[in-house]
Amino acid sequence: VDIEKDTHLIDVEKIEKHITPKTKAIIPVHFSGQPADMDEILEIAKRHNLFVIEDAAHSLPAWYKGKKIGTIGDITAFSFYATKTLATGEGGMITTNNDKWAERLRILRLHGISKDAWKRYSKEGSWEYDVIENGYKYNTTDINSALGLAQLNKLEWMWEERVKIANMYDKAFKDYEELILYRVKENRISSWHLYPLKLNLEALKINRNQFIEELKNRGIGTSVHFIPLYRFSYYGNKFDYKLEDFPSSEWVFERVLSIPIYPGMKEKEINYVIENVIDIVKRNKR
Repeated sequence: VDIEKDTHLIDVEKIEKHITPKTKAIIPVHFSGQPADMDEILEIAKRHNLFVIEDAAHSLPAWYKGKKIGTIGDITAFSFYATKTLATGEGGMITTNNDKWAERLRILRLHGISKDAWKRYSKEGSWEYDVIENGYKYNTTDINSALGLAQLNKLEWMWEERVKIANMYDKAFKDYEELILYRVKENRISSWHLYPLKLNLEALKINRNQFIEELKNRGIGTSVHFIPLYRFSYYGNKFDYKLEDFPSSEWVFERVLSIPIYPGMKEKEINYVIENVIDIVKRNKR
């Protein structure tokens, strides 16, 4: 399903035409930390008897109409990879309000064993256990978990820092027609895991890749979030995806770059990014 140009979120108006008898779930991605249109997605899922599995890898914390992400869909998946808003190096978390699913997830994450380590080795536990299905080795380490628990105490501060930086960027760039700001919809609060900035290519003499290279030459690291799936050989060949099937994704991909945003980023560093983005724009405007 294609995305919206201004939010990079799944376009809910295009979901239903892609539903087939094989469809089991809708998986919205809360891009950059902004929640997708969950009311509409839940309604579509209800009409078609589908599950909703939220990809919240970017969204700790984020809110949709006052509800915290992780409490809305059937299942929500978070990421704790090294680049995420809460980072343990590797790992993640799943939330669900379905007790049966939660119990099965606990079993699947550790070889299909009927009891986790706590149930076996705590004071109230027992060493006996059974393997009741073919599971995986998906449990995180104690060290990773300790890193995550320590960061929970700082999560609000880290989020506030990201919001502050995003607001500084918005204020600095809003009057430049060569730059297209990322839109956060009403009744949403983003984690600002990313700060996606799009270029108005019609107003510039350079393209996105050249803009990135200019920033790199000035010591500013950027990235592109993301290369669309249909551009990867495997997915393109397996599913016969075509560029023309995803016009909005293609439009965004040609224009978007992510500029630095992270807790602990000093004000002089933020201003350095702002000054250089604006300088490159001024030097290359049509």
